[in-house]
Amino acid sequence: MKRFRIFILILFSACIFFPVNTVCASSVQDQLKNTLDQILVILRDPGLKGEDSAVTEKRRASLRKLIYEKFSFDKMSQLSLARHWKDRTDEEKKNFIELFGKLLEQTYVSKIESYTDEKVAFVKEFVNDNKAQVNTKIITDTIEIPIDYRLFQAKDGFWLVYDVVIEGVSLVGNFRSQFDQILQKDSFEKLLEELRNKIKT
Repeated sequence: MKRFRIFILILFSACIFFPVNTVCASSVQDQLKNTLDQILVILRDPGLKGEDSAVTEKRRASLRKLIYEKFSFDKMSQLSLARHWKDRTDEEKKNFIELFGKLLEQTYVSKIESYTDEKVAFVKEFVNDNKAQVNTKIITDTIEIPIDYRLFQAKDGFWLVYDVVIEGVSLVGNFRSQFDQILQKDSFEKLLEELRNKIKT
């Protein structure tokens, strides 16, 4: 969970982009920066600060909206289930995407609110047709941590995140390993039950 906390701090920190080995900023970079800028507006809004329940819900609703716009939970769900995905019914897929999305949302929205002005430097990007990877690094007073964002271009032209690699560890790969272990021993319904339990806690 420590790695995932770092991931959230990185994703929603103030960003400083330093193009390296690129001719100019691409639409991938532009769209990421635009999303981050919108999130920072929410986090810095005096009217959305504080622990009052109504204010907290309003702030989290605004953050939640941006997260769902920028991350493809459909794609992340499919990749996290890997070989187990094709055997699922449409209803099972729908339920899994919903629960997995809620788990990610619940796990990370609270982490976003711990934003403490960490800086992120854009290092390099690779674009191949409708896939891209944007390499960044978090910069603190003492360390620099490499983070790679993997994105795909949707039909509407927007780039959506489908995986994040933190110090060489894939977010999707981590979940894939956990889900595969469960499904090798138990049923798909058992996996859904475990997701429901995690969401409640």
